Amino acid sequence: MHQIISIGSALVDIFLHTHKFRVKEVDSDVMLCHTYGGKLEIDSFNVFTGGGGGNTAVGFSRLGFQTSVVCETGRDSFSELVKSDLKKNGVATNLIIEEKKEQTGGSVILICPEGERSVLVHRGAAGMLDPFDISAYWLSQAQWVHLTSIGGNQDTLEKIFQYVGRNNYANLSWNPGKKELALLSNRQLSVKIISCEVFFVNTEEWSMIANVQGEVLQSFRYVVVTAGKRGGDVYYNNEHVLHFPALDGPPIDATGAGDAFATGFVAGILWEKSIKESAEIGAKNAASVIKYYGAKTGLLTKEDLAQPNL
Repeated sequence: MHQIISIGSALVDIFLHTHKFRVKEVDSDVMLCHTYGGKLEIDSFNVFTGGGGGNTAVGFSRLGFQTSVVCETGRDSFSELVKSDLKKNGVATNLIIEEKKEQTGGSVILICPEGERSVLVHRGAAGMLDPFDISAYWLSQAQWVHLTSIGGNQDTLEKIFQYVGRNNYANLSWNPGKKELALLSNRQLSVKIISCEVFFVNTEEWSMIANVQGEVLQSFRYVVVTAGKRGGDVYYNNEHVLHFPALDGPPIDATGAGDAFATGFVAGILWEKSIKESAEIGAKNAASVIKYYGAKTGLLTKEDLAQPNL
């Protein structure tokens, strides 16, 4: 039995950093620039695995939970890299769907001297999770299901919500992507069919569902709206109960901060901590992750959280 099942993407992330990238304002946009057709020497080149499903599965595993991940990959060298990294971090890989005719997804992250980034993404197999890939049996056995973005596949989402809703033993936390938020905003996906314990969004994502915020607050027990350096807010049973600060520290790479916060907050709930303590665990986890390239390197263990200097 898996205590926690994370559902989402598993990708390979390539980080390219150089002080030679130029940042230029063009009209209302800021452009990351390099001379067209030229060659650029970079300062660092790093390859990590990422994706919301993989990131959160490793996050929960580091915190001591028996964890598995439901994601889709190809049958290629990137898939082997993803599985190897998950296994190394104690995550069960028996629920990964490997499709021979698909390509494992990936991204290239271009990081400028100020630490900001531009991301080139090929989702590949990561965006192809369909209803037949979701096992009613395994979801019925889990204590907690954590759902991240699956590319807005409505049929798959409804199947997950249906299976989790049937399991009186399991709780669901959900960190939707923009395509899932569009489904909510357009009322193609009804809040009423979703049995969600914890709902995570950032401030930009929260504004995307302005027309259904009231329904979300009434239907989901915890709603957490994060705001980066400004911390965030927690609503509980339709009441604002906490504003929490972000922890200080110079960011190297913000990739995975949201996933790290979510795993820490959910862990706090599972450990029966208070809302304030759960938010502090999430903030510590996020603050640690942004000190490193990649979304998994800085993820904390339960023993790390016990250290007084964190």
